[in-house]
Amino acid sequence: DLASSSSPLPFFGEAADDIGSQSSSKKDASSVLKFLQGAHDNIARSRAGQARGSMVGAGPGRLETSSAASNSGIVATKASQPWEALCSRLRSCVGNTENCDPLEKEALSILPRLDPAQATELAVRMYAVERLRSMQLLDDLCKSVVAVIPRSKSPDLTRLTETCASWALVSSSGADERRVRLSEAFQGFCSAVIAEFSLRLMDVAASDLARVSKALASVGMDNRKFFAGVARASVARADRFTPGELVSLVGAFEKAHFFQTALFEVLCQSMTINIRDVCPKDVTRGMLSLANCGIHSEELGRAIGDQVPKRAISTGIFTAEESCTLAWSFCALGLHHDKLFRAVFRALEDAPLQASQALCQLYEIHLTLRMCHPSSYKAYELEDDTVQSLKEHYSRSRRDNLDLKPDRSSEKVHAEVAEVLKQVLSDCSVSAPYTTSHGLTTDIAATPRAGSSSKRSSSPSIPRRPWPVLVDVDGPHSVVRSLDKEMSESGAAASSAPSSFHVRGAVALQRRLLQRSGACLVVFSEERWKGLQGQRERREFLRDALRGAGVGEDGLL
Repeated sequence: DLASSSSPLPFFGEAADDIGSQSSSKKDASSVLKFLQGAHDNIARSRAGQARGSMVGAGPGRLETSSAASNSGIVATKASQPWEALCSRLRSCVGNTENCDPLEKEALSILPRLDPAQATELAVRMYAVERLRSMQLLDDLCKSVVAVIPRSKSPDLTRLTETCASWALVSSSGADERRVRLSEAFQGFCSAVIAEFSLRLMDVAASDLARVSKALASVGMDNRKFFAGVARASVARADRFTPGELVSLVGAFEKAHFFQTALFEVLCQSMTINIRDVCPKDVTRGMLSLANCGIHSEELGRAIGDQVPKRAISTGIFTAEESCTLAWSFCALGLHHDKLFRAVFRALEDAPLQASQALCQLYEIHLTLRMCHPSSYKAYELEDDTVQSLKEHYSRSRRDNLDLKPDRSSEKVHAEVAEVLKQVLSDCSVSAPYTTSHGLTTDIAATPRAGSSSKRSSSPSIPRRPWPVLVDVDGPHSVVRSLDKEMSESGAAASSAPSSFHVRGAVALQRRLLQRSGACLVVFSEERWKGLQGQRERREFLRDALRGAGVGEDGLL
């Protein structure tokens, strides 16, 4: 009786014919669908490997590994013995590179027979030998390992991607390069990594997701679709990320010159709620990423200003450079907290700055406080001699800063704008680029020609033309691109929408300081300029822009 009253267990195959209910076909179809869905999920989880806390057997379909392989992920195979011998010889070559050349052929011959974890370990050992870091060997390595990418666990694939990206950086670019030259084989490897991780976004550990995104961004593989997918998956899993993991992930987006509003807001909320527990270094890194991408949060600014000065700056947990970076981030975002700035300047008295970038940041902090908050800053303002030294260092460093220099395409646009500017402004000399009296730089500037009568207005009723006339053109060197969903859905119209990009923090701060100093500043985008048809339309466009910036009709041709 018990057996007859019990409902049958779900199963598949020939035994399904024994189920005699009228709805058996519907139940079978539903069960098969669930089975297939479960199988699909199991494949994704097994690929992700030890993604969440390395809990073997914590979920259905998770592959078991031996205890010996739990730390390194290395599984014994028939190729283990030659692989171990090769790794040992590579380790001995790190300090002595004279006899390492024969190891290249041996490594490439054994790679196809290794499992993914062993292949990853061998790639790491090869990269550790400086003599082996050639682009040709990297290409051969990429061709050999691309086939094992779908079988690799996410931690191994993350480590392999980081290694290959670092290898590409040191072997393919010189000191004066702004962008890495990527071979076809390496690009193919990166494309395979992007395709594989795109299938695992909901299962990959947060730290691995941040690391692989940063590695891809470092070599210029800023695939828009991939980073948008990473952002959506991260927002959906936001409750599983620690503040430190979010900081690392957002840093990868900053490296790729992307921002996604929802993801960056998640970081702001997480840091605000957990500000007492966030690592001080993560506070600095997180605020710097937010500043560079133009994401503003008054609530986070208040939380940091109330907690960090006493807890981290005054106690010396922050270095002088970290304190200066945090204060600069506040300036770039237009935030002000007097207690924080006072604590930073007190800390700098005890630990002078050494890093060149921090000295440049301190100069911009000084300009911001002096122009925007003069009354409160007067009590701890820097001495004139110190300011002059900072200004000289700032001017020299800005000339050598590759991150802020436009590429050749942008330089061509600047030259076109400068030429048209000469045609619409009277009695002026045009320079590109231009440095102001405060040491700040702009893309283009028109200054009065020597002996020009336009330096002063001929009539008291006509206002004197503002000098110099400054022009900034937004391009890849000065903006970060939006990955917001509504922008991607609007297609071509998104590229011309004002909110499709944010101005980078350093550029935004500089423009704010120029406007505070009373400069006549005109700003427009490269896309807007390229969309103008012919010289006549360009001249009319510049005339309208100059009128809007305060240039009178007497100064226009």
